[in-house]
Amino acid sequence: MKGRLLFAALLACVCVSIAQAQIRAEHPRHCVMSVGPTQMMFSAFQENQTDEIFCRHVPALGPTMIILDARQVELRDMNIEIRVLRNVGQADWRDDLDANTVAVLPRQKYLADKGTTSFTHNFVSDGNYVALVRATSDDGAKEYVGQYDFSVGEGAEWSAAFGVLSLVGAGCALAMWRRKRAAPRPRFAPDKPSPSALRQSR
Repeated sequence: MKGRLLFAALLACVCVSIAQAQIRAEHPRHCVMSVGPTQMMFSAFQENQTDEIFCRHVPALGPTMIILDARQVELRDMNIEIRVLRNVGQADWRDDLDANTVAVLPRQKYLADKGTTSFTHNFVSDGNYVALVRATSDDGAKEYVGQYDFSVGEGAEWSAAFGVLSLVGAGCALAMWRRKRAAPRPRFAPDKPSPSALRQSR
């Protein structure tokens, strides 16, 4: 039993380390959000702290440059509104929009020249965030909306790792429970009658 618990603990530690490494190492080219039928790449950069580029997780608080790159030319001709929202588990991005907004760039054709735009926001709190992009045509006939989830700060990173740890722990407990149920139960042979009992029955 102790061996199984030790193995489960080691497995959980390994999984947490892998989860943290994956969060840190994800390449920005894979960090893509759908904006209607189009796509944008999301990346973040902290100039005064590191030369790395991040997407799913930004490791430290402070000034952070967020970069958005359009993959389709169509977005260059559209008016773009960009918001950074605090992710509090809202079911829809419209829920308490103003209260959850920590940064906003008003509607403008930011992508007209090169198909890319960037802005800097000073993150002061660990947590989960959403990059919200709303693209509208000049005549208002088309509106595309895209959302990209990311986290900021070490506390958010450990929360994600703890989620993995919880899943691993639940999986180990379930496996041990199933193994215990599936273990064959000892069969007891029926008592043999004594020779004297046999003689009496005859």
